[in-house]
Amino acid sequence: MELRVVKYFLAVAEAGSITEGARQVRISQPAVSRQLRALEQELGVELFERGHGALRLTQAGRRFLEVGRDLVRREQMARNAVSAGEPQRALETRLVAVAPFATILRTLAPFAAAHGARHPVIDAIECEPSLVFERTVALGADFGVSTVPPPADWAGRRLSPIGITAQVAAGHPLHGRPDVEVAELVRHPLILMDRTNQARMVFDDALAQSGLALPEATELSSSFMAQGLAATGRGAAVLTNEAVFGLHPVRVMRDGRQVRMSLYAGWDPTHYAVALIERWVAEYGDWLQTIDDVAKVDEPARS
Repeated sequence: MELRVVKYFLAVAEAGSITEGARQVRISQPAVSRQLRALEQELGVELFERGHGALRLTQAGRRFLEVGRDLVRREQMARNAVSAGEPQRALETRLVAVAPFATILRTLAPFAAAHGARHPVIDAIECEPSLVFERTVALGADFGVSTVPPPADWAGRRLSPIGITAQVAAGHPLHGRPDVEVAELVRHPLILMDRTNQARMVFDDALAQSGLALPEATELSSSFMAQGLAATGRGAAVLTNEAVFGLHPVRVMRDGRQVRMSLYAGWDPTHYAVALIERWVAEYGDWLQTIDDVAKVDEPARS
C-alpha cells in the first residue's frame, strides 16, 4: 500500500467527490479513480458507495478513514522527527498544543504573534481544562497547556499564575477601580462560571479561606456569555478571560494579593521533539512572567 494512494483516498473522502479530491491532490480524475480501485482490490473491500450524488463511504471506508489519517499523521511525525534534530530545519517542524480556548486567546496566540518567528509553527486545539492532557494523547498532539497539572509520568512545568478579575460594565460601582477585596466583591451581584470551571473553584476557595459564604449568583457555562451578561450591567463576571464588550477588569484580591490560578504545560518526556518543546515552553513561561509582572504593578504588598 502506497501512502500517496492513501492521501488520494483521504482527499476524495473529505471532499465527497472524485473530481474535487483529484483537484486537491493535483492528479487527473481518471488516475485517481484507478488508484482507488486498486486500493480497494488490495484491501479486499469497497471503500465507497458509488452512485448518483455525493460519494459516500461504506462502513469499511469509514473505518479506513481513521486508519488513513493516522498513517498520514505518523508520516508527518517521522518527517518532523528528522527536521527537529537539525537546527537549520527546526523552524519547519509543526507542533500541536491542546489548551482551553481562553488560554489560546489570552496567551498562546499573543505569544506566537510576539515570538513565533524563532519557534516551530504551533497550532492549537481547544479543549476543556480537565481533559487537556487526555485529549493530547487521544489526538496525537505534542503537548498540552491547562489549569490542571499534567499526569505524574509526564514532563511538565508550572507556569506563571493567571490573575482572576471581576469584569464590570460602565456605571457599575467598581468600574474604574484597579482591584477589589473578595469581602467587598460579594456584596455586589455576581456572574460566575459553573462549579466545574477552574477559575470558579479558585474563587470559591478564596471565599472559603476568607470565611465568606458564597452569595447568590448567576451561573453560566460559557465565559463569553458571562461577559455578554456583564456588559448589560447585570453583575460582575468573575473570570480569567481578557475583557471584551467594553468591560473593565478589576483584580480580585484576598488580603492584599490577587487571587490567581496556576497554569501548567505538560508533554511526553520521550517525544521526538522534546528539546523543541522544552525550549518553547521555557520562553513561553518567561513571557507569561513578564505579563504577570506588569499585572502586579501597584499591587499592595502583604504587610
